[in-house]
Amino acid sequence: MPGKYLSCFFKDLESKLAQWAGINLSDTKLGTIDSRVDHSHDWDTELSRGLSENRAFLAIITPLYFKRPNCGKELAAFVQRSPGLGIDPNGALIGVQNLMVLRWLPEDAYAANGVRNSLIPPILRRIEDTPADDGGDDERSRAIERYRKKGMEKCVTVEPHYGELLDLFAACIRDMQVLPPPNGRIDFATAPDAFRSDWINYIGAVGASGGPVPQEAPATPQKLSSIVAFYVTRRPFTTAPIAVNFADRLIAEPLPGASTSIDDGLAALLADVRVAGVAETLTVFHAAADPVLPASPDSLVKRLEPLSSKGIVTTLIIDPDIWPGLRGAGDATVEQILRSLDWTGPALVPAVDDRVTELEKLVAARGLRRQVAVLPQPSEERVAKLRSAFVGARGGALRASVKPAPGAERVPLPSGVARERG
Repeated sequence: MPGKYLSCFFKDLESKLAQWAGINLSDTKLGTIDSRVDHSHDWDTELSRGLSENRAFLAIITPLYFKRPNCGKELAAFVQRSPGLGIDPNGALIGVQNLMVLRWLPEDAYAANGVRNSLIPPILRRIEDTPADDGGDDERSRAIERYRKKGMEKCVTVEPHYGELLDLFAACIRDMQVLPPPNGRIDFATAPDAFRSDWINYIGAVGASGGPVPQEAPATPQKLSSIVAFYVTRRPFTTAPIAVNFADRLIAEPLPGASTSIDDGLAALLADVRVAGVAETLTVFHAAADPVLPASPDSLVKRLEPLSSKGIVTTLIIDPDIWPGLRGAGDATVEQILRSLDWTGPALVPAVDDRVTELEKLVAARGLRRQVAVLPQPSEERVAKLRSAFVGARGGALRASVKPAPGAERVPLPSGVARERG
């Protein structure tokens, strides 16, 4: 939102950058901002020129920023100048150059339901928004910490923090490489909104240079830092256009506000799984076997077992329409998968229709030894349950990968939801 501190910050950063780059501002204006467009000038043309020619894009993010179509259009127009633009399996942009993301508000402004950063759209998830701190300058470290906690708005005019941050930002912008111009003229009337566009399909078809842009390759889960969630469901979903070797297909999580054919209940579940994974610093892969509802346990177990053997966290998410049921065809197959000793990890059953009750008694009655838990329907409770399950699964994967020496005392691993990280 407009305010005196934002205008002050823009002017001060421009002045600092001019000092660092040896430029006389009386001859050359370095920055583009909508408040500089004169009353009689074409707003679209002026901003489009800046997006086409300026070296850096500084996104001052707030929860409102993500809801404003023009902000999304500006961001989309600029990032498409990055020659290596791509998308990862979780919908985060990769290969983005010269984009600086700054938080204007305190860190709690970007949290929802107690989950940090959950209001930040998936596309920005891999863009660092806090300056690096090498620990070699105490004043700089304190300035970065104030920014991280309070946001940039509460750093403007507060010295020495403000000056330290301006130096960091100016140095970063000065040292950026020159980007190529966009492929064709930027037009706000037709520009996509970065926060409501289907980037996975868009980048798969056309990139910043007008040709295909390769996806991140290979998309591979990493030991103890990724979680692969295999879904057993009859609900419709969209397959992500990314080939992987650890699953038959990946499930694409729909972007907020985008039209999609995916089942609403499944879409909400995918979002909660991602939020819980990010909160536990896990890269999330929504996966499925072929067929999604296995006719025999072998196809899915053969996907789960190699991941477990490599220390990668796995979980099975089972639609209650399939299991637990009345021991029908799908029900029997799922139960054989749950009895397998070839993979580690929990099985989770979403209570999407409030029909899953007394699951613990059923598990005990059927003699299942695997951890099976119900995911409650309210999103906040479901995220908390998922986080707890992910922490337990990561602990199990760690225990399986660490073989203590004979006679060595085993160190107990923590359980429960992990503490928020700094």
